[in-house]
Amino acid sequence: MKQYFGVRRFTVAVVIACMFPPIASAFQVLPRITDVDRKLASLGESQWMDGIGQWVVGNALPMIKSPVHEAITLNALDCVVQAGFESECLASATVLQNQVLLYGVRWPDDPPFGLNKTSPPRVEDCNPKVTLRSTSQPKCWKTLFSDADRTAKQRITKRPGEPAFGPGDYLLYRSHFGDLQFFHSMAAFDGEAASDTVRRMKMWAQFLWGIGTGTIAKDRFIRTVRVEQLEHYFPGDLTAINLFATGIVEVRKDLDKVAIGVLLHMVQDSFSEAHAGRNAETGAACEFIPRFAQPGSMRQFYSYAGQSATLHDHEDTFKALGTQTLQISPSVVDVSRAFLTLWQERASWADAEKYFDCAFALENPSAKAGPGPFVKEVAPRREARTSDSSWN
Repeated sequence: MKQYFGVRRFTVAVVIACMFPPIASAFQVLPRITDVDRKLASLGESQWMDGIGQWVVGNALPMIKSPVHEAITLNALDCVVQAGFESECLASATVLQNQVLLYGVRWPDDPPFGLNKTSPPRVEDCNPKVTLRSTSQPKCWKTLFSDADRTAKQRITKRPGEPAFGPGDYLLYRSHFGDLQFFHSMAAFDGEAASDTVRRMKMWAQFLWGIGTGTIAKDRFIRTVRVEQLEHYFPGDLTAINLFATGIVEVRKDLDKVAIGVLLHMVQDSFSEAHAGRNAETGAACEFIPRFAQPGSMRQFYSYAGQSATLHDHEDTFKALGTQTLQISPSVVDVSRAFLTLWQERASWADAEKYFDCAFALENPSAKAGPGPFVKEVAPRREARTSDSSWN
């Protein structure tokens, strides 16, 4: 009876989890349901559906998805396990001890943001009074994510060579399908040069390092912080607190940890074969910061809108992580640990930049982005046979 109940519960979880579309998260993360989320759901317009959605996020998804980002981060801190056994770092006490840092690691996949109150989405389950994230309004979140996916595929066909979304669009749309895909070490569109992608990533890393080390004030408008080109992505009156902690009061006093978690997410995603192609490491040390070994150079960045979500997700598992950590040195864990070490030492951006340049060295700066090998193959159409010697 116990075994039957377990199978039945898992089956129900799988069915309900179909409410949620795949996310371009490379190494996967698990959102955390808080008491605040539950309270907000009880006050919302869709109490019943949001309650089910929160059950899925808190119970079903952990059965299906692999919290790989969390394991990488904890392994890079002080969890000691053999390569290939990174999942053993996910002890509840350790997760609780590092929950703010892990919130930052999760943030790029599920950034909280406010809905437009004057022109809210025409979706019954979206409450503009409540900050949107998968854990507070799961049904609304799913609907908007699906809309972003569908709209992006239409726009990249009609307007090739430019991002599907940009300033003025919802953060969820921009970060997964638009101009902010550098959050995930991905290009904004097919054809973008690798040098442009890594320049945006470096811009983002410099900002995050400033928040993480306290050299950039978290209550200052992002457009005024004098990080080159950043104002083009955040032109309004938005602060780091608004960006990282809208509606999330409990993490604001430790925003430095949040920022470094966000940086780690980008770093870790660059090792996912669904996000970018890296060459084999050479065994060399970083030229300008030789205490760290140099990872394989970047061969190409991918963009998500043209990818198959199913094929993309194949690179999101502990199996994919273990395959890398058993064979690659420095691995994604080693590079994460190096950035954490520099942060703990409160290194200046000038020093952190040296390691960033080493970790994201480009094989060919003009290499064009594309979906990579993560596009569903379309079966060739068979034409009528016109001769005995060939098929047309």
